Amino acid sequence: MRTRLAEPHVALALGALAVVAAEYGYRRATSDAWLLLEAASAASALLVAWREQQRLRLVPILALAATFQLAYLAVHAHLGVVGDIDSRLVFRWQGNAILDGYYPRSEYPVGAVLLFALEAWLGGGATRWANALLMVPFQLACVACVWAVRTSFAAWLAAVVAIWPLNAFSWEFKYDLAPTAFLALGIVLAVRGRYGWSGVALALGAALKWSPALAVLVLLVHLVARRSWRSAIVHAAAFAATLAAVYVPFLLWDADAVAAAYTRQADRPITAESVWYLPLHVMGLADVRGHISYGAGAPDWANVAAGVVQFAAVLAVVLLAARATPRGAAALAALAPTLFLLTNRIFSPQFVILAFVSWALAGALVVRTRREQLAVAAAAALASAANAFVYPFALPFYATTWQLASATLFVVGLVLTVWLAVEVARAPAASRA
Repeated sequence: MRTRLAEPHVALALGALAVVAAEYGYRRATSDAWLLLEAASAASALLVAWREQQRLRLVPILALAATFQLAYLAVHAHLGVVGDIDSRLVFRWQGNAILDGYYPRSEYPVGAVLLFALEAWLGGGATRWANALLMVPFQLACVACVWAVRTSFAAWLAAVVAIWPLNAFSWEFKYDLAPTAFLALGIVLAVRGRYGWSGVALALGAALKWSPALAVLVLLVHLVARRSWRSAIVHAAAFAATLAAVYVPFLLWDADAVAAAYTRQADRPITAESVWYLPLHVMGLADVRGHISYGAGAPDWANVAAGVVQFAAVLAVVLLAARATPRGAAALAALAPTLFLLTNRIFSPQFVILAFVSWALAGALVVRTRREQLAVAAAAALASAANAFVYPFALPFYATTWQLASATLFVVGLVLTVWLAVEVARAPAASRA
């Protein structure tokens, strides 16, 4: 019996089952203890699998990921969990607008609005369950892409992506798994040297949420620095052509409405959910105004300074790609959107979906030992857990604890991102030695 329980797939399945049972308990009698039990169950199962990770196989992991997510959704369906306003209302009206023959003034890019239209069509006008079910294949794609990196550290990190439960709220009620899956696919294709198809995948990701476009910039700088002119041209041309194919018809239809996705976001100030709020709040320059997702009243100079620091941080990652190995450049391409989101004036909890997968991808490409691999996963899980207790969950004394959770998210997330980038920067010097 002990031997069977130590089998990694069995351990992961038991852990996933315990998570689903704890989720049922949480929805029947709301208590933070159930959420902590979910995290502890998944972490214990993953630790067992870590010890035997050489025995992990892709098909069982994908089957487990699909079963876990569908069982999680089944619990919510059985208990009538209403869900988040985005998947119930925002996605619905924007998707139905397309079906009714007009383009909505959406804060989301064209690809997202088309996704909402598909969900509205599949759901007969409703999007709450259509979105939740449609995200399942994108989650499986993320798991498969981490696995497809094919390093000795990739398989277990794919398992972490598959069953870590404190990302599940955003899996179900947001749509960030879709652009994340295309980002992950673009990174894997770049690792394989398929830069044309990588450009296509990253363009589709950017059509859903524009941050995956930063990965294209990283890869282009790397290819140009290596004088791989043909690959650089193919990558850029494939990205531009795919993005044009998605956008041009809708720009011709209603350019002003399409542009709203960018004009409406560009003027938003620092929000309380962002990394910039905490130091400004300590200095008495920002405060929560109604809700943590609203503007925090920071002075104009703080908004400008945040943009400058963000630009410098992302530029540093882009420039590192010039000296990186191809594998290192792929890791930096995964990290660039994450660094952008973590340092943005506006932060939303669902951004951690992309960050979590990018950490797994970069970790699979960068780490050199199992202990480093475990540290990457532990840091990513801690950041994810902290993020969940900013929103949607609330610890006791929320007015204080959400700020502690937010600080944990950003400190751990930024340290992990920077450490992975530094490891990439060290790799070329190590290889020359």
